[in-house]
Amino acid sequence: MHDLHPEDIKAAIRKKGATLSSLGKRHGIERRLMSIALTRPHRAAEEVIAEFLQVPAHHIWPSRYHPNGNRLRPQPLRNRQPSARFGLRGAGA
Repeated sequence: MHDLHPEDIKAAIRKKGATLSSLGKRHGIERRLMSIALTRPHRAAEEVIAEFLQVPAHHIWPSRYHPNGNRLRPQPLRNRQPSARFGLRGAGA
């Protein structure tokens, strides 16, 4: 199972009447960190997004969690390299 695409997550948040920025402000998390959580592990931001969407975090980001919902520790290296996960190449590639 693959993680939801970042744009799909943002669209779901917008459909419920919020933005990453507004969610971050409500919970004291910088917008940049909220955005990072879309492609790389950030536990606090993931929890805020999942709670707002009323979807378990392990359904949004299955690569970051065990099937039972427990978070992977440590996170696999592939989860810290968004370019590899979404088929994007960094500058110079």
